[in-house]
Amino acid sequence: MLGLIAFTPFLLAAIAPADTDWGKLSDVSQAYGAVSVVFSAVALAGVALSLLYQVRQTRTSNEQAIRDSHLQLAALALSNPDLLQAWSPPTAPVSLERHQQHLITSLALGELLQRFRIGHLSPQKLAVKLDGHFRGEIAREQWEREGAGWRRTMSAGDRRDRMFVGLVDARYQAAVAAGPAPALIDFQERPDRAS
Repeated sequence: MLGLIAFTPFLLAAIAPADTDWGKLSDVSQAYGAVSVVFSAVALAGVALSLLYQVRQTRTSNEQAIRDSHLQLAALALSNPDLLQAWSPPTAPVSLERHQQHLITSLALGELLQRFRIGHLSPQKLAVKLDGHFRGEIAREQWEREGAGWRRTMSAGDRRDRMFVGLVDARYQAAVAAGPAPALIDFQERPDRAS
C-alpha cells in the first residue's frame, strides 16, 4: 500500500500529457477536497444523530422493561391481599379495597410519568390528563396520603421528574380548590349485589 502511494506521482507524470498544467489540476483537486470535507461533515452529523436516537430508544426500552416488571408486581400484589401488605403497605390505616384503589391511582400516575419522561406528553397535555385524574375522590386521597413520598423521590430525579411532580401538585391543588370530587359511580350490575 505504501509503495503504491509513493509510486502514484511518478505514474501520473508518466501517463499525463507533456503540456499538463499541474497547478490547475492542483486547484481542481483542492476544490474537490473542500466539497469532500462538507460531505464528510454531513455524514458525521448523520452518524451522531443516529447514535443519539439509538441512545434514546435504548433508554425508552429500558424504562418500558422496568415499567412492565413493576406492573407484573402490582398485578400479583392486587390479586392477593397478603402480598399487597408485603409489597405496598399503606401509610395509614385504610380498608383493603381503598388501598387497592390507591395503588391503581398510583400506577396511573406512574404511567403518566413514563409518558412525560419520554416526551409523549407535553406539560400542557399532562395538565389536562391530571385534571381528569384528580376529578376522582380516590385519586385525591391517594395524592394526599402519598404525595410527600412522590415529592421526595422526584426531587432526587432530573428536571423532568421535578417538573412532573410540580405539575401534579399544581393540578391537585386546583382540583381541591374547585370543590369536592363528584360522587363515586354506583354500578348497578356489581356481582356482589343481589338483583
